[in-house]
Parts: sequence; C-alpha cells; structure tokens
Amino acid sequence: MKAGLFVTLETESRFDTAAHLQEIVAQVRAARDAGFDSLWFPQHFVTGPSMRQFAASPIMGYLAGVSGGMRMGTAVLLLPMLNPVLLAEEAATLDHLTDGKFVLGVGLGYRDHEFAAMGIERKSRVPRFREYVQAMRLLLNGEHVTFHGKYVKLDDVSISLRPRNPSGVPIWIGGTVPDAVKRAAELGDSWQGAGAMSMDEMKQWWKLFHEARVEYGKSTDYPRQVSRECFCGPSMNAAIEMASGPISAKYTRYAGHGFGGFEGGADGFRQFAQDRFVVGDEAFVRDELQRYRDELGATEFRFRMGWPGLAQKEVLASIERVGRVVAGL
Repeated sequence: MKAGLFVTLETESRFDTAAHLQEIVAQVRAARDAGFDSLWFPQHFVTGPSMRQFAASPIMGYLAGVSGGMRMGTAVLLLPMLNPVLLAEEAATLDHLTDGKFVLGVGLGYRDHEFAAMGIERKSRVPRFREYVQAMRLLLNGEHVTFHGKYVKLDDVSISLRPRNPSGVPIWIGGTVPDAVKRAAELGDSWQGAGAMSMDEMKQWWKLFHEARVEYGKSTDYPRQVSRECFCGPSMNAAIEMASGPISAKYTRYAGHGFGGFEGGADGFRQFAQDRFVVGDEAFVRDELQRYRDELGATEFRFRMGWPGLAQKEVLASIERVGRVVAGL
C-alpha cells in the first residue's frame, strides 16, 4: 500500500506566504521521512485577494530537491487553460527531476472566473481537452510530431527534452461525472477522483472506468488511487476537534464556487465526513484504509493533510502517525 501527500499550496492572505513556503518544505520532508511514496499538487488561478496560492510547476521543481526521490504528480492541472506544448516541455523536465517518476494529472476545470481570466471559452473545454491530451501524448512519445486539430496545429515539432521514463509520462484524468470518467478511460492511464466522494460513489465510478476500459480495448492493469481528506490525531475526539474547522472552511470555499460543501458546524462535519473523510485516531485510520483496500481494491492513497488554519505542529504529527499506519498495512 502506497501513501501520497497532497501538498496544500494555498493559504489565507492574512498568513505570511514565506512562512507558508517553509511549512510546505517541512511537510514534504516529514512525509518523506514517514515513508510516503508520492507528492501531489493542485492548480488554481486568480485566487486572490482572500487566498494566496503557489503555482504548481515552479513549486514542484523546487521541492524535487528535498523530496528524496518521491514520485510527483498533479491533481489536477486545468488542461484547457494551458498551452499543451509548454505543458509537455514542463512534464518532460519534471520527469527528469523525479528520475522518471512524474505523473501528469489533468482535468477540465470548473470555475468560470478562471476561464475568463485565461481567455478561454468554457464551452470549448471538452474539445480542447481531447486535442491537448492527444497532442501531448505524441509530443512526449515521439521525435517528429505533426498534428492538425481545431486548437492545436503542429508541423514536424519535437519537444526540447524527452522524458526519462522510457514509457513516457503517464496521464491520469480527473472527473466526477459519467462522461468525464469515460473520457478518463478512453484517453488516460488512470482516473483521479475528488476527495469527498462517498464509498458508493467511488465504487460506481471505478466500475464505470473499468467497464469503459474494456469497451475501449485499453489495459485493465492500472493504479487505483483513493483521494481523502485525512487527519490522524492523538485521539478520536481530538482529531475531530482540531480538523473540523479548517476542513469545513475549505468546503465552504468549494461551495462558493458551486462545487459542493456542507453546513451545520461540528454536527454537520461529522455527518458529512462519515464515509468521506479519514479523520480520527490511528486505529480508526487503519480500519478505514483497510476498508478502502478491501472494498475498492485501492492500491494507493492521496491524502490532503493540511488546511489553512491548522497548526503546523499538528500537521506534522498527523503525517508521522499516518506513516506508521501505512507501514503496518
């Protein structure tokens, strides 16, 4: 069983960003020392003025030097808003920085103001996404690429650096609706889910993904990653008390973008967290991870373990505890 740390790049504007950067570095080192296998990075644009967020690509390059050979991946980059040639160039470099262990996770994006700021019509996001994935596959796996689509036109193009991984850079595709999961099966190497899906939802989407892989004649040998909000405290009550506020604030921001959320304070948190979040003591976390392994066939986890407002010492202690749990599975 493998564990990955979802690196929290955002912080509230009232906090010092230089201090936040040092906290990120300390969390990465703690995950490395606790035996975590991978690091995962999100992407959002124009989050100010209330929230500040480091850009994914430069921070991955920076952290590759302290990660000790951990895999790195994105969860997810907003592909329709990006230039596919530039992204292929960056992915190849990151693959070298990680000794051939980079995973390119991409998704459609859903926030209207991001599309507007990047000058991309939201209604074009699906056809752009398809073309961009196809073009990047060719660029990352071939020396001479010619591709003529509606949004991408390449004539005998070769990117500046081939990936270190001889199989190229794996592309994992995120999505939380049937069409997106089927698109992941068709175009991607695996599927990435959101961190607040119930067990039944994940079973449904993994079943759909697998059936679509068979239908498309794709390999059914793929990693099954489960994404969870995770906090492991010294006791069950302490874990909920420390994590409920910061996690609830995160999902309130999600709701502001039309992407779910919950209300009701501590009681609302407990109700929503059941079967969605992994928040508790070491025994509870161990039982939950075993359940995901047994019921979903999970091969690895991606844990978001820090949120704005949660004390750094508690984040580091939680990472250490989860490392012990995973090592014992």
